[in-house]
Amino acid sequence: MYSIGNSPELRYETAPRYDTAPISGIISLLIFADLLLGFLIPGTLWLMVIVALAEAGLFYFIIPRKYQIFDDRVRICLGAPVRYDIPLSTIREARPGGGAEAWVYWGLRMATSSKNVVELVRRGGMDVVISPSDRETFLEQLELAMRSANRRKDLSRS
Repeated sequence: MYSIGNSPELRYETAPRYDTAPISGIISLLIFADLLLGFLIPGTLWLMVIVALAEAGLFYFIIPRKYQIFDDRVRICLGAPVRYDIPLSTIREARPGGGAEAWVYWGLRMATSSKNVVELVRRGGMDVVISPSDRETFLEQLELAMRSANRRKDLSRS
């Protein structure tokens, strides 16, 4: 299923599910602490304003905007133009995850909610947790893409 020019075809796309209270709470707490330090320590206000702006910019670039499944990879789209690609060939298993894994996880945490958590267990790479808005459909589509990729790999060996 490759489109014109042999580029991988987009099979499925979904937005993340967001728990806005914890995310906005963390961002607000960090910015508040920066500005408080700036007011409490004379001469550092300008520096702490710069730090607060840098933190806000950093959150813009690291909070996922959408998850995409292609014929050959899962793409996590962050703040434009940043994206993180996970080749299907490196995914050993995709399974529903627990809510705590969204916030505490030994791996790459790209989940924005404690609901609908999906754990991507990888071969030779860092495991990843994400939180698509529709976990069941995401897992179904990912399974189909992984089967299709395995069939293409088997056919190319023949």
